[in-house]
Amino acid sequence: MLVFGAIAPHGSDIVEELAADPAVMAQTRWAMQELGRRFLEAQPETVVVLTPHGVVVDGAISVGATDLASGSLGDAPPGQIQAAFRTDLELVEQLFAEAPEQRLPLARLVGEEGVQETVLSLDWGALVPLWYTAHIATPRPKVVILAPNRSLPRETLVRCGVAIARAAQASGRRVALLASCDQGHAHHPKGPYGFSPVAAEHDAAMCAIIRANDLPRLLTWPAKFLEKAKVDAYWQTIILAGALGHTPMQGELLSYEAPTYFGMAVAAYKPC
Repeated sequence: MLVFGAIAPHGSDIVEELAADPAVMAQTRWAMQELGRRFLEAQPETVVVLTPHGVVVDGAISVGATDLASGSLGDAPPGQIQAAFRTDLELVEQLFAEAPEQRLPLARLVGEEGVQETVLSLDWGALVPLWYTAHIATPRPKVVILAPNRSLPRETLVRCGVAIARAAQASGRRVALLASCDQGHAHHPKGPYGFSPVAAEHDAAMCAIIRANDLPRLLTWPAKFLEKAKVDAYWQTIILAGALGHTPMQGELLSYEAPTYFGMAVAAYKPC
């Protein structure tokens, strides 16, 4: 069953070992450490990560079905992090078993043929949230990595969340669901996406929705609003909304800041 949920950013400078200036994202780093503390209290056995930067399959949601998931970020200086996790292949199969009823287009990522153990490469969208959660747990939880295709209908992504919650319930395991999300990416004119006031409007609205525990309201947001804000959070967050529709949880916004060109919100969810 789902025992924990989160909205977690993935900027590499959140990780102190990778930060050129650790003071820049100090507030978010504190919140991620608090998220990790709550994660440990929930004692999940498996962590499902929704990443916007994973392997995207045309018309489908990709699901890592390799033996291992591993990755690294950074190099010296300022530093490097690396981590590896076993994939919960039983939960992967349970998720695929839920797919027909939920009308889900899932794509299985099986890795390289002819090797002793297949490996899914972890992108920064998965590795940074895992660094503050599963990486610090003993024993280390298994993982399942999903990457949604943004072209899919919103209702399909909501049903993906339902399928994850149902699969978690059927598995008999304690499962955490992490939505890896940076918010608006147009907060600064010198950033790669330029400046738009809509980025701040989007982030304020997202924080209000988290505080109100009303993620389904996201389904009413127009596509042009998301495009102007330059977000990567939306698709993972509505999958989380679908999961919470099946397994109700109460959310708490731990922090929000936009010290560079993109916004970062950290939120923790626990069962009601």
